[in-house]
Amino acid sequence: MGRHRTPLAKAKLTGADRKHPDRYRDRREPSGGGPVGDPPCYLDAEAKRFWRIFAAELPWLQFSDRAILTSASILRARMIAAADGATGALVREYRSTLSSLGATPASRQRVSLPSERDGDDPWAFLEGKQ
Repeated sequence: MGRHRTPLAKAKLTGADRKHPDRYRDRREPSGGGPVGDPPCYLDAEAKRFWRIFAAELPWLQFSDRAILTSASILRARMIAAADGATGALVREYRSTLSSLGATPASRQRVSLPSERDGDDPWAFLEGKQ
């Protein structure tokens, strides 16, 4: 297995982009595409309500998270509707989806909110800037 690519922000910080300009010439960092936005029109009213709740509870979600957020909203609506009759499979799927969104205590450690001061500093966590 090959080495992982150095993120462009890290390359700029360490000067690797100037040392090896050919490696970073056409490199672009993926972006999340902006805010998550409004719920899709095909969701029912209850799932739309939970979409908005998730968007408020998880401020790090971006437009690229819409697919998994749709799933989480539908699952939460089903969990509430089923109440005592929720199956183990439904509960496991819901928990897995929450983990994918960074909405559980264990998965939240992997989430970092973008800092307004040092958006391109990949080492900000070392200095307590976030």
